[in-house]
Amino acid sequence: MSFCWRFFTIEKRRVICILVAAIKDGDLFYLTRPYIKEELKAVKSNMQFFCPTCGSPVILKIGEVKLPHFAHKTLSYCDSYSEPESSLHLQGKTLLYQFFSSKTSTVELEKYFPAIRQRADLLVDRHTAIEFQCSPIPAAQIAARSLGYTQVGVPSVWIGGLGKPLAEGIQQLKLAEWKKEMLQRKQQCPYLIMYAPEENRFYYYSNLIFISGTQWIGKVKSLDASRQRFPFAVPKRVTEKEFETIYSLFYQTRKKFISSQYYAKNRMQNPFWRSCYELQLDIRRLPDAIGVPVKNAEIIFCNSVLWQMQAIEATQKGISVTSLVQSGKIPVHHRAAAKEAEALLESYLSLYDKLKGKSNGQAGFMNLLYDSYCKTL
Repeated sequence: MSFCWRFFTIEKRRVICILVAAIKDGDLFYLTRPYIKEELKAVKSNMQFFCPTCGSPVILKIGEVKLPHFAHKTLSYCDSYSEPESSLHLQGKTLLYQFFSSKTSTVELEKYFPAIRQRADLLVDRHTAIEFQCSPIPAAQIAARSLGYTQVGVPSVWIGGLGKPLAEGIQQLKLAEWKKEMLQRKQQCPYLIMYAPEENRFYYYSNLIFISGTQWIGKVKSLDASRQRFPFAVPKRVTEKEFETIYSLFYQTRKKFISSQYYAKNRMQNPFWRSCYELQLDIRRLPDAIGVPVKNAEIIFCNSVLWQMQAIEATQKGISVTSLVQSGKIPVHHRAAAKEAEALLESYLSLYDKLKGKSNGQAGFMNLLYDSYCKTL
């Protein structure tokens, strides 16, 4: 019984769905236009299909649930496909092919790169790889695939898949590590592009402010595919009014973090209580200049209240930001360089010098935060 279950698991994982197949004369057959079922049945009965990469026979599947697609006839270890494809992925890839075809002259579906043994969902204008990712995968896998495209001189754009519409507006968001790896960074402004095939609509997570862990605050805005362009539209920076909403949400999370520290055990070993003691701060009246939203805060993998206090404490003790980062006291995200963390700390300390002594209800406080947030956009 255990053997049968193990075999079923492997087989399920390796039955790969594709939208393009080779035919006998060397041409390619695409499933990107809307076919009627009878038409595909006729094609299936009169043609043989092969995997364009490994050359193995593939069969045309015409089901009731999934979109029409090709699958290897036998248990396949074709190295150009990394995972099975859901109906959402197949539908999205088809519609994205149609979208790019309307915007550019050259779009290749499921383009294989032999040098790196990778297959892009789409290759646009022969120079941009498009990856449409619908299911969670290790962030390291996304990073490795992006690096592979870089090695062959092809920039990549990752688009997340959405099965249903999203509420728009400024809100608290959850970004798992694999989604964070898909962030675009144009003009130092991280944003995530998502696509909902059912609506034929693009969604943006933009103007993102890191809280901690997987928690962020940002703006969700959608754009119908008919209004989207390529290269993709880049989100605009938030207005001052929108930033006030972002800060209000951020401030609530700040209050929750501080409250969570009230009941911490072993306070002399707790970094929050230690910094409060060293800085002679009342935990219940922490200055508003500590724990503020700043750009690129995701570089430091802990709550802003904590690392901002530690930065101030180090400065008062004559410790440079370089030494502070090298000490490991502040946890720098493994994907960030030490220099990036040092620049973030320097930027915050400069902002703190302007904010200290002010509260968020005073004139000028919000303007300073907004200017700091937007100055690199």
